[in-house]
Amino acid sequence: MITNYATMLNAEIEHSGPSGPRAEDPAHAELSARIRRWRRARGLSQAELAERSGFARSTLSKIENGQLSPTFEILLKLARGFDVEVSELMRPENPPSLGGRLAVDRGELANAVEYANHRLFPLAAQLKDKRFQSLIVDFTCTSLADFGEWNRHDTEDMLYVLSGKLEFHSEAYETLTLTAGQSVYFDGRMGHACLSKGKKPCRCLYVFASN
Repeated sequence: MITNYATMLNAEIEHSGPSGPRAEDPAHAELSARIRRWRRARGLSQAELAERSGFARSTLSKIENGQLSPTFEILLKLARGFDVEVSELMRPENPPSLGGRLAVDRGELANAVEYANHRLFPLAAQLKDKRFQSLIVDFTCTSLADFGEWNRHDTEDMLYVLSGKLEFHSEAYETLTLTAGQSVYFDGRMGHACLSKGKKPCRCLYVFASN
């Protein structure tokens, strides 16, 4: 979710500054503290969690100290390292308790994670062990020249346009332009870039399952 996903090349997926999220945002500070707190609660060293997640320990150290904001690919890897879903990792702790397989999002989107090309809002993060995950994503980049490296991640993805106009670029297919009510299903491992073609961000429902 899709969004400033960098090429998955071990520690090279690190992004900070203009190409990544704004590390000074309160949401990112909270996320960094949560990652550090979860790691310590599980009795893991930085080296152990980094090895379980599949990236360099130096990357994790920078994230925990607020020096680096994790890309979506890094969040996916961290979630696997913690054996949780990425929406659970992104959402603030102490959600309302639920009984059974039910989660209700009341339409008030909050706790956005900001990136250079998009922002993400996790959905149904209260539920664990879901077979698929879902988010609302606002695509904000309007120029392919400004997008940077194309996204690539080990998931099967679906985007459903809720508002605005989506311009979908991919390595293997011609460019698509989608409007509200239209959708695209694709292999996330294929390089892709999502742009908003309009004055306002393009808002989509993003559903994905890890391969």
